[in-house]
Amino acid sequence: MPISIAQAQKKLGDPGGEGRDNFIEFRISENILEQYGIEFMTNLEKYVNEKGVVATGKLLSDSYWKVTDGNLLQIWMPDYFDYPNEGVKGVKSSKNAPGSPYQYKNYGMSSEGRASIKKYISDGHAKIETVRKNKDKALGIGREKKHLSLIDVKTNQLIYLIKRFGIKKTGYFNKTVEVSFKDLQEKLGEAAGQDIIISIEKLNKSGNNN
Repeated sequence: MPISIAQAQKKLGDPGGEGRDNFIEFRISENILEQYGIEFMTNLEKYVNEKGVVATGKLLSDSYWKVTDGNLLQIWMPDYFDYPNEGVKGVKSSKNAPGSPYQYKNYGMSSEGRASIKKYISDGHAKIETVRKNKDKALGIGREKKHLSLIDVKTNQLIYLIKRFGIKKTGYFNKTVEVSFKDLQEKLGEAAGQDIIISIEKLNKSGNNN
C-alpha cells in the first residue's frame, strides 16, 4: 500500500541545511508516485495470474513504470495488453466478449503469435484434442504428407478456435487500476499541500537567518 504523507516526509529527511536549494516542490509527490508505481506492478502480477492471463510471461516482464518531472507517473505495457482485458470478439462469435471494441477479422496469425501459441501448448497450459467427435474425423490424419508435426496440428487447431470464438474478457487491467489508484487523488492533494508548506517554512527559516 502506498506510504502516507508523514512517511514520505520522514523518508526525505530534513529539507533544511546550508548549501541546499530553497525549493523542494514535488519531492514528496514524487515519492508518493513511486510508491503507486510499485503498488501497480504488484497488483498487476496478482490479477494477471488470478485471471489466468499470463502465457509466456512477457506481459509482466515487458511492463514497467517511472516517475518523470517529479509529478508524472508513466506506465508502459505491451501494445496487446488490452485484448485480454476487454476480450476480443471472434470471427464467427461474439459470445466471449460481447461488449469488446476488438474483433478478429480473419483466421491468420503472425509468426510471433504462432510461436507464442505453440509454446503455450508445449508448456502444458492447453490440452488440444486432435480428433473431432463429429464423424470421428481425426485432425491429425494426413499431417505426415503436409510435413506437419503433432504440435503444429494442435497449434493450428488452437489458433482456429481462438480466432473463431474470440477470447474472454478478464478485466485484469481495469481491476489493477481500480485497486492501485483508488486513493491517488486524495494522497496527491495532500502531498502538494505539504510540498508548499515545507517550501514556505524553509524560505521563512532562510529569511530568519539573514
